[in-house]
Amino acid sequence: MDQLARRLNAPGKDRIPAMWETAVFHGLAKCGALESEAALPSGRRPDVQLTVDQLHITADITAVSDDGLDDQNPFQELMWQIEAVKTKLGLPSGGLDLRVRHKVKRSRRGSRTVLRLPNRNALPDFIRTKISPLIRTGISANTFPLHITIEGDDAGVDITIDPSLTPTNTGSYAPYSLPQIRDQNPLYNALKAKAGQLRGAQGAKGIFVGDAGCDAMSFSRFSRGAVSPAEIVNEFFRQYSSIDFVVLMTVTQKLSPLMYHQAPELVNEISLFIRDGCTVGQELDRLVKGMAEHFPQPSMLPINGSHRAREPGYSLGFHGGFEMSGDKVRMSLREFTEVLAGLRTLADQGAKVVPAPRALSDRPNPVQSVISANLARGWLPIALDVVKGGEDENDDWVEIVFGGPDPAISPLC
Repeated sequence: MDQLARRLNAPGKDRIPAMWETAVFHGLAKCGALESEAALPSGRRPDVQLTVDQLHITADITAVSDDGLDDQNPFQELMWQIEAVKTKLGLPSGGLDLRVRHKVKRSRRGSRTVLRLPNRNALPDFIRTKISPLIRTGISANTFPLHITIEGDDAGVDITIDPSLTPTNTGSYAPYSLPQIRDQNPLYNALKAKAGQLRGAQGAKGIFVGDAGCDAMSFSRFSRGAVSPAEIVNEFFRQYSSIDFVVLMTVTQKLSPLMYHQAPELVNEISLFIRDGCTVGQELDRLVKGMAEHFPQPSMLPINGSHRAREPGYSLGFHGGFEMSGDKVRMSLREFTEVLAGLRTLADQGAKVVPAPRALSDRPNPVQSVISANLARGWLPIALDVVKGGEDENDDWVEIVFGGPDPAISPLC
């Protein structure tokens, strides 16, 4: 578990798989006797070995994203790099519209959509030789809106730059991440990678798959011609009959038809797939339902969680928010503590207009030092009290009591 804590503390793409592992371990531990990474006779150490009454399962846990497809189709990276070029050349932020053409690669197995762009590693040279000179020329001629079309073997791109449209950027591209071939997509690849690791295991063998930002995991939205998660899993069962079950785990939005003004509710979406011929289907169904009851309430969709998991530090909580009523004011406790520590001011509007907290001066006030040190180790106030001064004193005291590590802003120990 120390290794799991290190993965959860470290920013990067491995954080989301670690989060799914934590949720699965927590849920399964409530259902039966759980062992993690216990050695098999083969020497392999699967993530899960669980016994519930007469049911014994051996399983691995993984997470799947579209990172590989994004590297091959770097639309967002191209937009960021063009924006960086614009800024360097003195243009205001925003005002960029990027449209990328695509092609469809067909084979006997099916077809897949590919954006007509260089791969991620070739983008800097593409920007330097093909795009940046044309932007420079347009700026020199003051011909705005500036229209750039690149049509060639390696790219098909239409760019419009209009400084009057700041501060937003827009763009469009064909959906390249919706799976169109059952056994050529990120979900199938993740299942295939785990199948061999369960050879020689006893009991029902399965794979838990968490969504780390993968369109193949979506249960409700599929464009024409795309294959569903069920079709992908069934194809996997056909090719790997040694695996008895697959559990797909994602987060979806639940809309209330009567409460249009409210934000959609986020809910865990957990689906169990069982191989034809498996003799413990009912037991597996009860187990997965029991596990799901102990899953935490999600706070964001997988794609957003994947982006946040790569960032250092912690999200901003209620920063910038407030409520006022009569003689009462409510604001973010975290922001309030940072203001007391001298890291921010209320004029910063939370964190909306400052890129990062201010550094303390070389000789900070002792109170600032104590409060800042508590923040640095993940401690927040748990009580604030006004201590009245004496009858002959013209001031009162504010007493702040700090609690232990707050899991929202402190690393796992």
